Amino acid sequence: MTKLHVTTHGCQLSPADEREIERQVQRLDRRLLHVDPDLVHLTLAVEHDIRRDTYYGSIRLALFDRVLPAKRNSGPTIAVLLKRAFEDLVEDQLPRFMSRLRRDYAYERKRASLPAAAVRALERSLLHERELLDRALAGDRAAFHALIDTEMPILSRVVANVLIEHGREPSPAAIEHVMADALAIGARELPKKPARWSLSGWLAWLARREIRREARQQAVAQSAETAAG
Repeated sequence: MTKLHVTTHGCQLSPADEREIERQVQRLDRRLLHVDPDLVHLTLAVEHDIRRDTYYGSIRLALFDRVLPAKRNSGPTIAVLLKRAFEDLVEDQLPRFMSRLRRDYAYERKRASLPAAAVRALERSLLHERELLDRALAGDRAAFHALIDTEMPILSRVVANVLIEHGREPSPAAIEHVMADALAIGARELPKKPARWSLSGWLAWLARREIRREARQQAVAQSAETAAG
């Protein structure tokens, strides 16, 4: 379990704040399931600036030989501060960091520079994913959803960027619509996934394909309306 150290200055955490921190630690534990818990340290310091009536936080995750600091570290309330900071840390920085580790592990020359603990964690993670993938290919829907759980933040960002590229508003509803389509297709066509592609890369490709398809359909419909008018 993640080692947690919390301090406050000029403020006090409410029971709801403490529950939110516990929930976020549990999310971290799930994402770092294959990492030695003794190597995962989360430090959280919250301070209230009375003059500005703003809460500031220093939230830092120490993992292997790196420290990942939350960059979104202020808010009008402690609840908002925690939401912003953990979204940045858990849904953005940590997935990016783990993706870099996996890319380095894939290249023997770079793998040698990785900490031994990181190599062991990655090997355990890859074995677990291989097991889930085999079960998903056999039709186990629970295994498929377990497999994609850690890919959701990455997929969400990709979908938002591609929507913007196509001149569409990346609203939560639009992002959810495309992700739902991509995941439904992914569950159905999982046996077709190229072995050399990561799951997140393949799902992102499916999402891009769906957005392009919808853009073509919309263009055809607009052309038909123009011709009819």
